[in-house]
Amino acid sequence: MIITNEDLLKEISQQQLQELSDINASGEINQSVVDDAREDAISFIESFIVVPSNPTPLLKKISVDLTIYELKRKNELLSDEDRELKKECEAYLLKMSNSRLKTEATSTSTASVVLENNFAFRHRVARRVRKEGFR
Repeated sequence: MIITNEDLLKEISQQQLQELSDINASGEINQSVVDDAREDAISFIESFIVVPSNPTPLLKKISVDLTIYELKRKNELLSDEDRELKKECEAYLLKMSNSRLKTEATSTSTASVVLENNFAFRHRVARRVRKEGFR
């Protein structure tokens, strides 16, 4: 699973998630509706790319945005701003499908720091000024 309810709650409030998913007016989050919207969003993403096991933060954000889009679509609450956001997500997914953007986060770093000379500039060994020819 790419995203969880906690990821959704970073974008929308608990009350908004409850209102978008509560189709039976029970006053609680209907997890099956949220899961269905999440699966629709992932299916849309999979039409562009293979979903990696360790997605990048951008891919997670796209998943969250598309899940919220699906929840709003099911409730017929889509605005022009939502449609623009979906187009933006599609553009990112297209770049990911062309390998112009990474889809999988890698945590291995090959950078190494030399601790002896940790300066921005290298200082050469002090040279003596030649005084020949000067008065």
